[in-house]
Amino acid sequence: MTRFRIAGFSLRLALACVLFSSAPASAMPQFLQMFRSDPYRNPAFDGCNTCHMSPEGGDARNPFGQAFENGGERITAMLRAQFPDRFNYPVSRVSDTLTIHFSDPNNKQVVVEAGGMKNVVDVERRTVNDTPATLSSAPASATLAAPSSGRPAQRSTEVPTDPYAREGAFFGSNVVNLPNGKPQRAGGVDFFIGHRFTQDVSAAGLGNLFGFDSGAVVAFGVRTGITNRLSVSVFRSNYFQTISLGSAFQISRQSESMPVTLQARAGVDGQENFHSQHSPFIQIVGTRTFKDRFSITAVPMIAFNTNGAAGAVGAENKDTFSLGVGAGLRFLPSVSLVGEYIPRLWGFKGDSLGVSKDLQRFSIGLQKSTFRHTFELLISRQFPMTPGLYSFQGTDTFKVGFNIYRKLR
Repeated sequence: MTRFRIAGFSLRLALACVLFSSAPASAMPQFLQMFRSDPYRNPAFDGCNTCHMSPEGGDARNPFGQAFENGGERITAMLRAQFPDRFNYPVSRVSDTLTIHFSDPNNKQVVVEAGGMKNVVDVERRTVNDTPATLSSAPASATLAAPSSGRPAQRSTEVPTDPYAREGAFFGSNVVNLPNGKPQRAGGVDFFIGHRFTQDVSAAGLGNLFGFDSGAVVAFGVRTGITNRLSVSVFRSNYFQTISLGSAFQISRQSESMPVTLQARAGVDGQENFHSQHSPFIQIVGTRTFKDRFSITAVPMIAFNTNGAAGAVGAENKDTFSLGVGAGLRFLPSVSLVGEYIPRLWGFKGDSLGVSKDLQRFSIGLQKSTFRHTFELLISRQFPMTPGLYSFQGTDTFKVGFNIYRKLR
């Protein structure tokens, strides 16, 4: 049981990370650093009053801070055009009523200002305010715009997240335990914290906060991109003091020309701080998203040397072959309901109280994302969070837990 014990301070620290994820931007210096790093930034603006009403920060946001927050905490071509005093970028005044803002340093978008209204033109995607262009030979009813009502264009329904922080309906890097196949860009860094509380949800009841009062299995780790296709990761869990070293190669990502996201993963789990029972693993992750709302994933995996104990139950099989399946439904712009199931297809079943049997490895999670940060509240029939163990380890009852994902850069 000592493997499941966690100090109260660690739990309070993890929960504090969640609570402060919605704190004002003044509590998140990465936003100020984002502004300072912008190639078009006006050096005359700096400090907390870039977004807040006072130089000390922590108070109400000024109009720029409000626009930054409402736009998903991103600096976009439109944001620069809306606040030209804070940015220095090329501008072409064609006439008294037409101005072109070249406010995208990547030269993929321009903002066209006409008649007091600003519209984002994406040259690469051929869209205006995210509306695709149509062929000039199309029927008149399909090419003529509706009469202007004098109201500004409706805000885009695009989820305000970093494009590398979401894969369809999946936020973060996992469904619950299963990887979702999301790539990592070169130089990108993800951080992960996971908790699985040890008390049965139904047995704990409201009096014990459905298990939140119990000890927990904890995991934390980082993933970084070596290239735009190759990434490496390291995780550590107090479940058998397991260290997991992994790598992932991005074969493809779903697009108009590619129907599925594919990723190949390999690594090794080592228990007792990598001093015993080394379990190499191989995974293939395939994810398909429909209408940017519903995603499914399949993860066939083989974990070697899962039964490392001599004379253990089921010792005739040393390895385990499983098929993880997951699904997610994004029912709000930044909220998804996800679930996963990891049935064993062949090999070692696991040893539960001296009995070799398959346990239902099933988990459900609710993911809430804010730009590069995702919090996932979950119930699961699994304690382990490393591939060599979650391929076969399960429990008879549901436990409550959570995952925290943070894209650092």
